[in-house]
Amino acid sequence: MHKITSLTTVALLASFMPVAQGLELFNNDKSRLDFKGNLSVYYINSGETAEINDGFSRYTFSLSHQMKDNWQAVGLLEWGIQISNTADHIYVGNNGLTSTGPTTDTTWLRLGYVGFEHETYGRFTMGKQWGVSFDVAGVTDHFEIFGADAQGTFNFGTDGGFSGSGRAEQAIQYKVNYQKFSFAAQYLVSDDEVRTSEIPGAEDAFGVKFNDSYGLAVIYQAPFDLGFGLAYNKAKISLIADIDKVNDYRQSAKADDQLITAHITYRPYGSLGLHVAVVFTDMTYHEVNDIGTVMAKSSGVELFAAYRFDNNISVIVGYNSLTDDSPTSIDSVSDYHLKYYILSAKYHWDENFYFYIESKIDDSILVAAGSNQGENATGVGMMFVF
Repeated sequence: MHKITSLTTVALLASFMPVAQGLELFNNDKSRLDFKGNLSVYYINSGETAEINDGFSRYTFSLSHQMKDNWQAVGLLEWGIQISNTADHIYVGNNGLTSTGPTTDTTWLRLGYVGFEHETYGRFTMGKQWGVSFDVAGVTDHFEIFGADAQGTFNFGTDGGFSGSGRAEQAIQYKVNYQKFSFAAQYLVSDDEVRTSEIPGAEDAFGVKFNDSYGLAVIYQAPFDLGFGLAYNKAKISLIADIDKVNDYRQSAKADDQLITAHITYRPYGSLGLHVAVVFTDMTYHEVNDIGTVMAKSSGVELFAAYRFDNNISVIVGYNSLTDDSPTSIDSVSDYHLKYYILSAKYHWDENFYFYIESKIDDSILVAAGSNQGENATGVGMMFVF
């Protein structure tokens, strides 16, 4: 009889094993443990600054256990890894590693949940997991360095865990498939606070306090290789302004953080030939501009289009647009428009290893004078998927 006593021991053993597209560590026809992940590092140059930075390096343990009546217990643990511990001088967008994990930690928990599922009755899970709105927004989340600024997933400079739109903290989810449709519902328990201001001298003066939230999503796989998705996420928040730090004077205004996400896709990601995905978002008190001011209304568009040739080369074009649409009576209104284009190419030496080059051509209108968010940048790197 096989017995695994420690995930730490398994992780150490796995580090010495050859791996390719996931490694089955244990399987006795009833219980199974798999190990997978990826390693990515890139060189990036923006203006007068250049550095070696981390991609989306991570490792994942997924567990399953067959139970009676065709039910299955499931669990997942995923850690992010920081390989190249550099200072974050270059702004690469919310899709960058340092926006989704602590910059001082070399390893941190990205995801962790437990639950049960049935082929007919669906899947129920609890823990830190991708929000149901990411099931819709994630179709364009395939850039190597830039992107994800307009889809509302990683809002308020976090991994989207507190609002539930990204890697949702303390989330309860139910998902079920019916014919060509996928349905999902989520409830999130939250009592957290983040600081959003980047105004010099007032970095801690403004913030957002999160309360409970919920989300709904539906995805339809249509004929002709088309896909359509729609999601709604709503969180109760309080907008905080610490007006007088000396006398501890704080103002707080309650608001609804709302995110509506829709997508259209053509053919699956990674297909030979053409693949296209577009995400549209409408946001209320869900995102901040480049100085950390919460926008009362904003909207976004993200495009990911790729063509993979038979010679293992992929060419990718992308577009991100995030606009402040706040009413003129709201303080957050501005000419802010984060807008840039992405040009990228990959060479797939193997399905598990590829090189990439990715450039951002920026045409943004920013609030902060001299902000480096609006700079053009180019990165060259490699990815090893196991």
